Amino acid sequence: MARESSAASGDESKLLADLTADQQAAVVHGTGPLLILAAAGSGKTRVITRRVAYLLSQGIRASNILAITFTNKAAGEMRRRVDQLVPGNRVTITTFHSLGARLLRQYADRLKMDPNFTIYDTTDRNKLIKDALDLAGLDNVKFTPDRIGGGISKAKNQLLTPDRFQATSADYFTQVVARIYAIYEKRLRDANAVDFDDLLYLPALALKHDEELRAELDSRYQYILIDEYQDTNHAQYELVRRLARDYDHLCVVGDPDQSIYGWRGSNIRNILDFERDYPEATVITLDRNYRSTPNILAAAGHLIEHNVHRKQKSLLTDNPPGDPVRILTFDTGLDEAELVVERIRREVLDGKARYRDHAIFLRINALSRSLESAFVKHGVPFQIVKGLAFFDRKENRDLLAYLRLLVNPQDDLSFQRVVNEPPRGIGAKSIEHLKAYAEDRQISLLAAAGDVLKIPAIKGKAAAGLRDFHQLMTGLRSWLEQPPDVVIREVIDRSGYRAMLKAGDEDDQERLANIEEMITAAQQFAQEDPTRTLGNFLEQITLASDVDSWDEQQDCVSVMTLHAAKGLEFPIVYMLAMEQGLLPHERSLAKDEEIEEERRLCFVGMTRAMRQLNLCHAKLREFRGQALYTVPSMFLDELPKVPTTIERVDLSGRNAYGAAMDAWRRGGSPAAEGGWDDTGVRGRSSGSPGAGGGGYGSPIRPTPRPVVHSDDDEVQYRPGMIVEHETYGRGKITDISGYGAMRRMKIRFVTAGEKVFVAQKAKLRILSVPD
Repeated sequence: MARESSAASGDESKLLADLTADQQAAVVHGTGPLLILAAAGSGKTRVITRRVAYLLSQGIRASNILAITFTNKAAGEMRRRVDQLVPGNRVTITTFHSLGARLLRQYADRLKMDPNFTIYDTTDRNKLIKDALDLAGLDNVKFTPDRIGGGISKAKNQLLTPDRFQATSADYFTQVVARIYAIYEKRLRDANAVDFDDLLYLPALALKHDEELRAELDSRYQYILIDEYQDTNHAQYELVRRLARDYDHLCVVGDPDQSIYGWRGSNIRNILDFERDYPEATVITLDRNYRSTPNILAAAGHLIEHNVHRKQKSLLTDNPPGDPVRILTFDTGLDEAELVVERIRREVLDGKARYRDHAIFLRINALSRSLESAFVKHGVPFQIVKGLAFFDRKENRDLLAYLRLLVNPQDDLSFQRVVNEPPRGIGAKSIEHLKAYAEDRQISLLAAAGDVLKIPAIKGKAAAGLRDFHQLMTGLRSWLEQPPDVVIREVIDRSGYRAMLKAGDEDDQERLANIEEMITAAQQFAQEDPTRTLGNFLEQITLASDVDSWDEQQDCVSVMTLHAAKGLEFPIVYMLAMEQGLLPHERSLAKDEEIEEERRLCFVGMTRAMRQLNLCHAKLREFRGQALYTVPSMFLDELPKVPTTIERVDLSGRNAYGAAMDAWRRGGSPAAEGGWDDTGVRGRSSGSPGAGGGGYGSPIRPTPRPVVHSDDDEVQYRPGMIVEHETYGRGKITDISGYGAMRRMKIRFVTAGEKVFVAQKAKLRILSVPD
């Protein structure tokens, strides 16, 4: 296809009419590799979908176009937009993992696989690894399934087979991983199962070793578009490279400043080195932002400039300046949750916004507990976006195990989950005998259950229960060709699961409602495409990401991690717990490249905000069973110092308890400093750091006087006191020993660890005294 040099006519002109010159150039690019560096909020989804429509308008067949993104929700949105532009098109728009699953099922015979394989999630993977650890006689406390699973995942992302990984293992831990990896792989194959990583690992290896298959797929997908290319890992990189060898019409879209998945194997070098891989590549930069205000972009742009590994670009917008970015300081984490929810509620009651206009971002889900309590207390509707929690309920996992075993009779994990749900009188001893029989004959547990009469060690009720279960599953297989909701209804009824719950208490009635809701979910899934099968339904559930469960139409506040927020946008954003050790996370503090990824994560959160951005931190936070004084995030110090861009608001002492404590510490009262204004804000400042005697993370108020009990002008320090040192910051006195000039004290500092001081010479400011 020759590159268009001027604006197209007719339908083509409509595709280009509302695009900038750079966007148009990206859409009409002809053959050969193309790198689109798309800044946050620059309309990249519009460009990708318009490019797909443009290719179709140029006579490229839909079957020759492949568009790949990272979440089902993003793929669905792309599909919807392309359908609006070119109704009835059959372009493949999918995620990497869904594409991998499709290829594995389509070429199963060639790959010596059964196409009805089960996709194991992380919970299933860890169960299988635990079994492998037991089989190897290794301690699963020291070598947890999570740690071993992480090692195996890393090996698969690097396309290392168990043998190759064994050859490269250099220390005891990697040798243990290599040993378990081999056992784990055999157990997976015996169960006709794959894990998430296999959906990339197996197709990439197939394309590497099967030239005929590689050439066939390369010829099929001649025009490939990859979204979020900065988040691809090595397996995805190799997959794309081999699919675009003969026909290199590869268009990748991404932003190095938004690469945030290094912890799960993504490699920012894939996008930074694209021009090295494809020297003939055309590079187009989309730097005009349509989402955020100039103040938000100025703050985010100033922050990300501290990174070294990036491609320089500006963040430009024609939007009005908007409010300054607010840095909100709170006394405690509880105050932070309470007052943020209160502010949101007030905005909605005043008619300034809707609940769904607000989003709260957290570095980790564990921080959501105090928020949930505040939402309930103030009657504010909310949704926590963290995966498909509905499908993680016990009753739903039971039902899914029945369905997976129905599709894949080799799935021993699913068999073990439901063989005695509802109870069939089958004890642990009988299962052990069944496993031994199956192991000796290299057959599945379900097949062994069909031979139960040949196993003398299993008798009576257990034998009858296993025989009946085998007959149940065999009979249900005749329903597999029916629509998913019909199959699910049959399983619930014939298994006895419905009867068990109907006979139970009130909680069981709720569980029954949950599994019946699964029927509704399956109906809705099949209505979108009547050709969809039960296997398709199970795959869709397994491959769902956190954000796929998010309902943007519901009028409630959205609470999610910064990672889940990627690709979304909200008028008003609150980023909570911006403190050293949380953002950036404590695990990243030792390595510059990991600090850079945390900074990119902060940048992603900031650039989700359209109108208003609030960056929050607390001075004291209860977390993981401890109450610790915190240090404000280093990223707050990296924001611009321009007063019109940044506004600091100190909300310390907002509630009655906090106000009383502040007054007690100062020896005065809140009224002495003028109280609060009608918004509950005290000590407002919009100057540069240090204005009003404050600074990021410091209260904007007069310096508290030390709390001293003295007979001869000597400070009487006590264990439990919270103190501040001019070099080490805030800390807690943990121990005091000795007398006079020999008196020593230990202080545990938030950032510097434990230090020992001579009490008489210590230059400390006492912040609080224990009761």
